[in-house]
Amino acid sequence: METIRVMSHAGYQAEEYPLRFSSCDGRSVEILSVKKRWLTPGNKWFRVLGADNILYDLRYEIRNDTWSLAAVNRP
Repeated sequence: METIRVMSHAGYQAEEYPLRFSSCDGRSVEILSVKKRWLTPGNKWFRVLGADNILYDLRYEIRNDTWSLAAVNRP
């Protein structure tokens, strides 16, 4: 998994959902919509549709306050 930087919406809870992310190589992806979200122990997961029409699985690790790019699902 690649560590990424994420700009997220913080509503009634921290890191409520991601809005945009950038990878280590500086590529930035705007998120058009959150298609799915789920929880696992210690993590929040988001399947998002990027403006590049690619689906990404993002993981937010609560304990370490870090985001990772877990999967890229090209059409």
